[in-house]
Amino acid sequence: MNYFATGLDYFFKGGPVMYPLLLCSIAAIAICVERYLFFKKADSGREFTRQFCDYIEQDNWADAKALADSTRGEIAKLATIFMARHGNYEKLENFVGIKAARAIDKFEQRLDYLNVIVALAPVLGLLGTITGMISSFNNFSKRLDDPLIVTAGIGEALITTVFGLCISIVAICMYAYFNRRLAGITLNVEDMSNTLLEAIAKKLDKQAGNEK
Repeated sequence: MNYFATGLDYFFKGGPVMYPLLLCSIAAIAICVERYLFFKKADSGREFTRQFCDYIEQDNWADAKALADSTRGEIAKLATIFMARHGNYEKLENFVGIKAARAIDKFEQRLDYLNVIVALAPVLGLLGTITGMISSFNNFSKRLDDPLIVTAGIGEALITTVFGLCISIVAICMYAYFNRRLAGITLNVEDMSNTLLEAIAKKLDKQAGNEK
């Protein structure tokens, strides 16, 4: 309870800029929690991609389809959709590209906002520090009555910078984490798409050769 009271005291000492900083921290937490839950639900995993590609390369389409149907996540869903379309290869290639881009876009959603918070939080903290120092310097006329009033005001003004930096540091760590996972998911989507397209192209070429 003492920690809460101390934190609340620092919050009010930081001045008006602490309120937008509070909004930034709430937004960052909400985005991180929402993205973590989405990634956990929608990421089919590297193991699925590896096993699925192995089945396709071995021309084992039955097991590949069974694996895709039994695995949750966006990559498995894409695999199921792609395997159901064996029409014109050029149209299929465009279809795969569009669907893959849309799937990746789902993972990228709201990460830009987190990146904005990374840049915005320390700037807001600096703004609070500057306005606090201006207020402190305006108290020079009172320094004879209370010599510590100026230095105390500067100390309180630095609170916003500390809060802003803390928010930015946490947001940077989470942004880097999600970016790393996004890079892995993008690689999995590309690996699965390219393997499937190559296998379908070979299958169509083989069928065309048999018809001749």
